[in-house]
Amino acid sequence: MNLEVSPVSIMGELVERDALPEGYTVAVFDGRVIMTPRTPEQDWTASDVRDAVKASGVARERVFGDVIIIVTGEDDAAPDLPIAGIGAERRGDGCSCLDVLAVVEVPSEPEDEKDYVRNVQKHGRFGIGFYLVADSFKAMVTVMSEPHGSGYGRTAEIPYGQPVSFTPATGERVEIDTATFPTRTVGLG
Repeated sequence: MNLEVSPVSIMGELVERDALPEGYTVAVFDGRVIMTPRTPEQDWTASDVRDAVKASGVARERVFGDVIIIVTGEDDAAPDLPIAGIGAERRGDGCSCLDVLAVVEVPSEPEDEKDYVRNVQKHGRFGIGFYLVADSFKAMVTVMSEPHGSGYGRTAEIPYGQPVSFTPATGERVEIDTATFPTRTVGLG
């Protein structure tokens, strides 16, 4: 007898048991559970973004990192930093992608297909208003808006050192100072 276990159910089980390894980003992609060690640059960038989002008036309960986002009919996700809408319903230890207004990702490798292709398509398809990629390899923040069925209609690239701003559907003006974002050289961990 061949028993197949869904990677999504494995991910849910890991979250439920609080068994996600510290210092790792865990995600389900193409039916596989992928664990990637988080670099200091990823952590520092996500922390800076979280601080800026909260300073913009977004309540702490609406900003979280590496928490399960339930994507109906697809692999669930655990973005580096999702921002949920006011009154977003908690679903177990996560929330529905339909309650997410913006997502910030910090790639773990240059030109990461997950962040630059698959997530663009997935987040756009589910109507997540803003998708930002803070890329320490390029020293660039890519801001995507105007979601549609296969991605985003508008893209802007903003070099580190320049401010990044966006306004989610709840009306807070989020301003992010990228001057202190760390950069990485390809080939270094």
